[in-house]
Amino acid sequence: MQDVARQSNGRYKLGPGTLYDNLQKLMKERIVEETENFSTGAESRRRYYRLTKLGRAVLSTEIARLEEAIREAKLHLGFQRSAL
Repeated sequence: MQDVARQSNGRYKLGPGTLYDNLQKLMKERIVEETENFSTGAESRRRYYRLTKLGRAVLSTEIARLEEAIREAKLHLGFQRSAL
């Protein structure tokens, strides 16, 4: 949760309910999976997740969809084609 806030310069903040509910959904859909936990001490409670092969495909499709939406928005707003 702190990493999200830090990496987004404070623009995004996740609460534990939002984060863990979404992680459970993504795991159920086999988009992410929990990895082995190699931490010790206080860090041993921390869980680690990674994208599955399906997750990478879903992410790639979503990136393409968003890039197309941005291209369309720029065209409708009058941006020059060469600037795309």
